[in-house]
Amino acid sequence: MKLIILSWLAGLLGFALLVGGVAMVHVPGACVVAGVGLMAWSRLADRAAAAMKPKPKGA
Repeated sequence: MKLIILSWLAGLLGFALLVGGVAMVHVPGACVVAGVGLMAWSRLADRAAAAMKPKPKGA
């Protein structure tokens, strides 16, 4: 359980540092990186939620 929490925190910190570093160079680029990262994260979360959903026996 601790490993799951640590991996979430490491991912969040890495994403924040990536966006912050890009913002130091080019602010609109940081917005693009943040948007792409959030879309990728939502896709991953959606696939994980779909994998946890039990499948019907008839299908």
